[in-house]
Amino acid sequence: MTAVSRRAALLGVAAGLALPLTACANEASGARIRMACGEPGGLYLQFGELLRDVLERRGIALDVLASNGSAENLALLRRGDADLALALADSAEQQGAGLAAIGQVYQNYLQCVVRADGGARRIADLADLADLAGRRVSIGAPGSGSSLTTRRVLRAAGLLDGPEPPELGQHPLEDALRALEAGRIDAFFWSGGIPTPKIAELGARTPLALVALDPALARLSSADPGQYLPARVPAGVYGIPDPTSTIGIPNLLLARPELADATAQGIVDALIDDAPSLVPAGSVGVQFLTGASLIDTGTLPLHPAAKRRYRERAG
Repeated sequence: MTAVSRRAALLGVAAGLALPLTACANEASGARIRMACGEPGGLYLQFGELLRDVLERRGIALDVLASNGSAENLALLRRGDADLALALADSAEQQGAGLAAIGQVYQNYLQCVVRADGGARRIADLADLADLAGRRVSIGAPGSGSSLTTRRVLRAAGLLDGPEPPELGQHPLEDALRALEAGRIDAFFWSGGIPTPKIAELGARTPLALVALDPALARLSSADPGQYLPARVPAGVYGIPDPTSTIGIPNLLLARPELADATAQGIVDALIDDAPSLVPAGSVGVQFLTGASLIDTGTLPLHPAAKRRYRERAG
């Protein structure tokens, strides 16, 4: 998959979907909603903050909620503690029954981060998934989508049922970074944008490497079609000289079914027309905010008002 700047890819969104927005924005004026996002330092929370700023100009007040990620977000949405939530496609397919989608917003990259020098245990080579056998591996924070995806990847690679399974732990990103730097773990998985700023900060002082994850992709795709995509982390990310093959997972923006129609329509307009403003500065990789991909939400149905708005915008 060719890496392009997210901003460049997003610029094509408005070209095919460009109807006036004023009426919908005015109808949504006065709405206040809550959106469950993700961990500090991750793309989910960054995206939520950027969407908050865009929606404010449209008369929709958005409160951004930090969380551990997809599974926790889905639980918050179900309980009524959030009106919107971001979730990885595989988590949403598994746990999203009864919820509505506003759209598929972008792609996460599953990243398996190790120290290039081997860390405290002087591991000579952690370049392949098989090298994680018997190692101490963080699969993501409790309640994160990363933990679900990572277990599937390790199982597809034959590691969970192998003779020497990895020792799995669950760490939020900040804890995983500290543990890797100190040598308390040998690798951690993280699902997010590239580069993730917090990982880049560690890479500036500790040489890092990424483990190629593509060997697991065929078995993953066979078991769960449409949820996993070939992806590549470009050369230079985190100071790593070579590109790394990995796994992409679409992200969905989900809503409670009772979300007001005008609010759902206003969010659709923001995703289409303000797309370049929704990408954190410095992000690279492939972005899926396009007219066709926004409506590609798998088995989760679009919110009826969002579906109508996409049809209106498509002409």
